[in-house]
Amino acid sequence: MGMPGLSFQRKQFVSRLNRLYRRSELYKLRRWLKGKSVHWLLYLALSGLALAIGLGVHYYQYCHLYAVRVDGEEVGLVRSPEEMECFVKELTEKCGSYYQMDLFPEQEITLTREYRPGEMDDIREARETLRQRLGFLTDAVMVIVDGIPVAPVATEKGVEQLVEQLCLSFVNESNCVELLDVQVLEEVAGEKCAVSPEQVYSPGEIASLLMGQKKEREMLIASRGTALSRSGRHKGEKSIPTVHVRSVEKVTTEERIPFTTKYKASGKMYRGESRVVTPGKKGLKKVTYRITRENGAEQSRTVVSSNVIKKPKSRVVERGTMNRFAWPVACGGRITQRFSAWHRGVDIAAPLNSSVLAAESGVVIESARGGSQGNYIIIDHGSYYTLYLHNNRNLVSAGQRVSRGQTIASLGSSGRSSGPHLHFEIRRKISSSWGGWYNHPAINPLQFF
Repeated sequence: MGMPGLSFQRKQFVSRLNRLYRRSELYKLRRWLKGKSVHWLLYLALSGLALAIGLGVHYYQYCHLYAVRVDGEEVGLVRSPEEMECFVKELTEKCGSYYQMDLFPEQEITLTREYRPGEMDDIREARETLRQRLGFLTDAVMVIVDGIPVAPVATEKGVEQLVEQLCLSFVNESNCVELLDVQVLEEVAGEKCAVSPEQVYSPGEIASLLMGQKKEREMLIASRGTALSRSGRHKGEKSIPTVHVRSVEKVTTEERIPFTTKYKASGKMYRGESRVVTPGKKGLKKVTYRITRENGAEQSRTVVSSNVIKKPKSRVVERGTMNRFAWPVACGGRITQRFSAWHRGVDIAAPLNSSVLAAESGVVIESARGGSQGNYIIIDHGSYYTLYLHNNRNLVSAGQRVSRGQTIASLGSSGRSSGPHLHFEIRRKISSSWGGWYNHPAINPLQFF
């Protein structure tokens, strides 16, 4: 069996010969000789000559092919330029449908008719080479911020949408917020360009690029590639400027009004002690502010109006005025020696047999006489002990409960003493029992008076 392709080519060849023959001088001669008597040898010679001329012309035409070149570099030979042009159109439309954009070839494609004897056309090879080497571009608009190219969007409307998204990025949608004004401080413009369809950003992506933090920018560029590389402009994240959106809002809010505190003196409590007599209550007011923000951060705030809804109620606190301990000598006396590291109390000089008073209510735990202390008394007050030394005479006994200001002894000069005086000490209670003089730290008594 013959190959179908060869049979089709043979038919085409015969058809072309017939057309050439009808237009040739031989055909005209044959018509002229029709009905005339011509020698058969002459007719045969003339017919052969015409056939040879036709075959020569056909071969010359057959050796002319179309060279397909991409940017001047040959990629194949084809016989039908229409078929190649149709393939490029279909490939462009298919890629445009995938990206949903109008595309055009990035490279220059030329079809040149050339005399190429001995060479064969191969439409399949030319198609495959074009498919692998051909790139496509689309018309876009480069977003430019303060003269710096950022990334392309599909249309000029995309630039307007970008500005709108930038303005809305930091808008507070709360019911109590009224937006008065919002604007991008930098100049945002668009410039027509041609880029690869993969490099076209959406307005939302460019807004993230301009408003995002460094990590967000790096992630977006890594996922989409550098949109500026093909345009021949700035490359890399460093060229991307940061935009600033200024918004002015009117915010109405309810705020608490703090209450004040009033103090009253109380002689029933010690100094440093206090109690709340009447708890305070906060008030309520409605305030309207005019707030200016930049990229969401508050820059300034002014009060437009303020109305009190509920007035605050003051808190009343009683503070004690009573000293923690009363002065232990009824007639006052005179301090002759103060508290120090080696002298653990105060010496109060007064006339012999002056009344020694209990500095606070408590229980007498010792009423005795010592070698250097002379007659002494120790009273337990719960958190403290008070000590009274060098008494002339003790008037209370151990286990007896005494009240604040009660006379417990007469002032004297017993024990190791240089004259009538009271050695008075205050010691912080560390354990539940007395246990000895040095088991409880001494405190300067004068800090309580």
